[in-house]
Amino acid sequence: MKKVILGTTALVAASAVAAGSASAAEAIKLDLGGYLQSSFVVADYDKGDQLPTDVRHEGEVHFTGSTVLDNGLEFGVNIQLEAYTAGDQIDETYMFVQGSFGRVNVGSENSAAYLMHYASPDPVIAWSLNDPNAEAAGFTTPSTAPTEQSDADKITYFTPRFSGFQFGASYTPDSDKETGGAADASDPILNEGARDEAYSIAVNYTNTFNEVSVKASAGYDILTSSTADDIEEISLGAQFGVAGFTFGGAWKRTENDSGINDRQRDDYNVGVTYGQGPWQVGVQYARVELDDAVDGTLDAVVVGGNYVLGPGITAFGGVQFFNGEDALVGASGSEDATVFFVGTALSF
Repeated sequence: MKKVILGTTALVAASAVAAGSASAAEAIKLDLGGYLQSSFVVADYDKGDQLPTDVRHEGEVHFTGSTVLDNGLEFGVNIQLEAYTAGDQIDETYMFVQGSFGRVNVGSENSAAYLMHYASPDPVIAWSLNDPNAEAAGFTTPSTAPTEQSDADKITYFTPRFSGFQFGASYTPDSDKETGGAADASDPILNEGARDEAYSIAVNYTNTFNEVSVKASAGYDILTSSTADDIEEISLGAQFGVAGFTFGGAWKRTENDSGINDRQRDDYNVGVTYGQGPWQVGVQYARVELDDAVDGTLDAVVVGGNYVLGPGITAFGGVQFFNGEDALVGASGSEDATVFFVGTALSF
């Protein structure tokens, strides 16, 4: 049973007093930001009818704003609009409040375990092998970040950071539902569907010891279901940086992947980057192992680099190699792909 926590005379009166005391604060004003990544691609697939050349775009326009009240609480909003026609035109939209107690997100945003996850460093913009914006066409997307909950509407709390440690937790009433979906965001949940409530807990750690930076994370997500076995994701990751080098790796196990009973999936990635001033180069390796009625593996490597041309303007280039076996071959039946790419990323 839902508890009514607002509406009594006392609470209404208290709200009025709080509003009056916050009158010196400025109203929220939205800032415009975002990014656009464009790539020219030359690719070779061993099977299928893919064209050898392509142009890839990925971008979003972000509307963000916040204000700090007289009592020190900061309230803000984040709305992310896809910069191209997409089925999910509004990618994420949520509000937040933060203060000495930590931070709370409410709305369509990723889970705590996703937001707090560390993985191997990305050697090149857009074309990394951990939850990338672009990759060889048709192959499964490697990612050690927990992605099953995606942007379903949820409440997430992050503690302040203590001695390098921070904890987070998310509660999702219905992991089928996202703001801007088929049902209006104000509609009550009438039918929970295949996926019901979801929960996420996570911890990460950041610190520096004698000029060596250390980052590590661990997370656990569970999506309950009334029609199938629960989906569970366990993720671990770490990064180390010293003298311009960054090393890292991560692992994620998904039980009942994509809601398919008894399907187990493991994602791995490792990599290293080196950079000085405006440039960075690196290499990253990813592997996916699928254990199901039809097994499959995917191995991928990306080698590339970035060069900052100016404020918010970065040129990048590199090459990807994909090899899929059994269930994880490309959608057109390709087992191998080599993809060369050059491009420019704009942030604003």
